[in-house]
Amino acid sequence: MKRLTVLATVGLVLVLAGMAVPQPKPLKIRLGVHASIMGAPDIIAIRQGYFKQVGLDVEHRKFFLGKEGRDAMIAGAIDINATAPTPFMIGLDKGIPYTAVAVNSLICGATHIVTLKSSDISSVSQLRGKKIGLPKGTITEYVFLTRIAPSHGLKPGDFQVANIPDPKDMTPSLIAKAIDVASLGEPHSAIGENDGTIRIIEDLCKYDPLPFMLTATNKVIKENPDAVVAYLRGWLRAVKFLKEEPQKAAAVYAEEQKSLGREVSVAVIDKALSRMKWEPDLTPQMEKYLVDQAKDLQSGAGEGRINTMPDIAKALNRDLLAKAKAAR
Repeated sequence: MKRLTVLATVGLVLVLAGMAVPQPKPLKIRLGVHASIMGAPDIIAIRQGYFKQVGLDVEHRKFFLGKEGRDAMIAGAIDINATAPTPFMIGLDKGIPYTAVAVNSLICGATHIVTLKSSDISSVSQLRGKKIGLPKGTITEYVFLTRIAPSHGLKPGDFQVANIPDPKDMTPSLIAKAIDVASLGEPHSAIGENDGTIRIIEDLCKYDPLPFMLTATNKVIKENPDAVVAYLRGWLRAVKFLKEEPQKAAAVYAEEQKSLGREVSVAVIDKALSRMKWEPDLTPQMEKYLVDQAKDLQSGAGEGRINTMPDIAKALNRDLLAKAKAAR
């Protein structure tokens, strides 16, 4: 009897001791996944189980525009999202508590000015009196209005802009003659080329590299940095897969397109993905680019979308990516 009492006492002590030990926070991330090609690493990491393999539980939802994900971050609905520099800067100007932790991608080679294949338009300089479809409030609109159009001798008022936020609506708008030219990203451009609907006039690389910034809320960075590092580990594995085994990665992404009701061949997806650049590091060159972009937005270019110069250095966190790389 005494022995049983001793054992029970020891067991109780162990239970209480276990209760006293702080338990690690579960590794969980609420992720905004871009529905266009920028979201490919996230889709691949989810489908291939890369996040699960690093012990991360990912709850994800899709957005057609990076700024939509940014707004979801404002609402406290997600923790991580990829967004272009223009909405990123606007967010900083509005005091949104988030930080860039990596470069999701460089999308200039996968972002095109397109028209119908049957159109006689072969240059942006032919847009006088015509209409272009652009998603307003995005880096694409900013670059077109402040760099592309002026370089082709076009001034405000020479052409009209139709706000078309969802890229899947661009080609139908061209076919309906609601617009003459569109800004279109991948995989939509490759799909339109393949089915003979559209023709690419030019990509945007000579005007801007079009980086997409991978951002995390300051709240999740502070309260659960290990979850952010785990996310980056899974995401980096997907980027490696895209670089080293592009056709296999294209097959995975094609399955995602199929689940969305798009029957797209692996070859077409492979072509679309080949136009992307995956360079995750927040380099000094990238920091300078962001500073220059902020100055442009502050000075009035692109409708003067920000009022004060954000502290770019403070808005970048390189440590989490370095930890993710070291842990692979």
